[in-house]
Amino acid sequence: MPMKSVVLAAALVSATVAAQSPSWLTVVGDPGNGFTDTVEVDAASAVAFESMRLVKLRVNRAKPRTAFDGLPFHSYYSTAMVDCTQMKAWHRSITFFNKPLWHGQMRMHEYVESDGRDLAFADMAENPRDRLVKAACAMSLQDK
Repeated sequence: MPMKSVVLAAALVSATVAAQSPSWLTVVGDPGNGFTDTVEVDAASAVAFESMRLVKLRVNRAKPRTAFDGLPFHSYYSTAMVDCTQMKAWHRSITFFNKPLWHGQMRMHEYVESDGRDLAFADMAENPRDRLVKAACAMSLQDK
């Protein structure tokens, strides 16, 4: 088997295993309580490249909110981009759920960098945004 095929096969297997078993670390909240503001990060999926970081999040809100598209949601998964030069973060893609704890009807949005929605956690009492950005930027380029 050519070396490119071996590398590609290994990458696909790794991606499949990673997709099947995320390592959710709770930043704030209680992942078992659908009526608590909760933010979790999948540390195993974080990727560093130059001054940018890519992290996967899952967020549950204490009560339903209105999303960027004007529709209600209660929880979501997000792939967030972090710019460590400017200490900014935004959603690259997001999957909203109409029920707590990532259940119910879902809808997906992909954003280009210029249209990415800020990672804000609006109205969250214990807002983890700055901690998440600092932690992502502390990640070494060799981590992934």
